[in-house]
Amino acid sequence: MGHFGMIEQAAVYSDITRLNGWRFHVKHLKLGHQQKIMAQMGGASRTVRKGRGMEFSEVRLYQPGDEVRHIDWRVTARTQTPHTKLFTEEHERPIVFVVEQSPSLFFGSQGCFKSVRVLDALAILGWAGLNQGDRVGGIVFGQQRGQWLEPKRQAKVLLQLFDNGLKQQQLITKPGLVTSQGWFNALNQISGLLHPASKVILIGDMFNLDNEALNKLQNLSRHNPITALHITDPLEQSLPMLGEVEFNDGENQFVIDSNDTKTRAKYAADYHQAWLGLKQNLISRRVSLVSLDTVHNPIERLLQQKVLRT
Repeated sequence: MGHFGMIEQAAVYSDITRLNGWRFHVKHLKLGHQQKIMAQMGGASRTVRKGRGMEFSEVRLYQPGDEVRHIDWRVTARTQTPHTKLFTEEHERPIVFVVEQSPSLFFGSQGCFKSVRVLDALAILGWAGLNQGDRVGGIVFGQQRGQWLEPKRQAKVLLQLFDNGLKQQQLITKPGLVTSQGWFNALNQISGLLHPASKVILIGDMFNLDNEALNKLQNLSRHNPITALHITDPLEQSLPMLGEVEFNDGENQFVIDSNDTKTRAKYAADYHQAWLGLKQNLISRRVSLVSLDTVHNPIERLLQQKVLRT
């Protein structure tokens, strides 16, 4: 598993020891920049930049002392009142996590369950954010409505996120189909609470985002950089030759002949098509998308995809 592999082990449920353990593996790492994540996935960068380490935050009425070069001429012309652009340093922006713990994640063919990897990702990125001086907060939703935690530069807020996540996870006892309503409700819940400089990180399945949830993301992305982490299991991407395989989605059972070449090809193509569709939907809404599986070391994968940096 490499340098970061000590904590990796098979797991059906998370625990606080596992989540706290990631802290020691990311103490020298930082969160990546939105522009680099978007560039790697082939999307255009959305952020207006002012020099190194500065990003566009918001537009407000011009005030005496503001630099003339920062006047937003389009808004000024439209309103007939001078407006200026404000910028914020990246290390000052709050990190807001929106984390899924639903029955669709209660599955794992290798490594840990997807629901466990979701909380691993929250812990890794949360500790990295605190280590670099960011404020962290957010919401974990599942079979119960999530509790909003205001971002603060305090470990106790991240620990409260962990506690909420563990409680939501313990409510899941079997895999099942879920609607996108949970995502929409959570995004709607945070929409009026985000500071314009906040960086939003979504962690979950992502395939259960419908147009209503995607449009909510589009509205949020106008003022906030958003990164989505799609958590997947190897068995969802390709079907090994195992003969007749029985699947259970929580409601229905069905059998697939995994030795059939055409069946395996269609199975892999269906996942690839779903991934491409999700990627296009998110890029068009200025949301970056990365993938994290249940087998490979999550820190190494997040470094490769620029979500983390040294």
